[in-house]
Amino acid sequence: MSRFPLEGGCHCGAVRYKLLAPALSVQHCHCERCRKIYGAFYGTGAVVKRSDVSIQGEENLTTYRTSPSFADKFCRTCGCHLFAYEDSEPRLMYIGPTTLDGGAHPGHPADKECHIYVRSKAPWEAIGGELPKFEASSPDEIITEAQRAEASER
Repeated sequence: MSRFPLEGGCHCGAVRYKLLAPALSVQHCHCERCRKIYGAFYGTGAVVKRSDVSIQGEENLTTYRTSPSFADKFCRTCGCHLFAYEDSEPRLMYIGPTTLDGGAHPGHPADKECHIYVRSKAPWEAIGGELPKFEASSPDEIITEAQRAEASER
């Protein structure tokens, strides 16, 4: 298991951060938004307390809103996706756990990692492994305003 604090950052080094405590959970999201943002089968996010992240070089971050209440933060120099925030959740945020130096484990409990929105995966993607798979959201992710609205319509 990792020892905290952990350090991480973007590819070019313009943005660095410290993670002061373990992540609460990790989700591998297969929704179309994440597939397009990451250019991969899924986007991985570690849910952390905002107070447990210290960012240096924040002026080099740029924001892209993938929905009215959800902000993705990228390095404006190298394009590395680092953080994401849901406006309605002031205490939590996502970090890109693969941006931790040396491939460090973000410290989340083993039973708090899963695949989400597998109903939206690319038709030719095969999801292997033993991690839990959710057709939509999981109990451990940060729910966006758009997801709340979609759920209330059902």
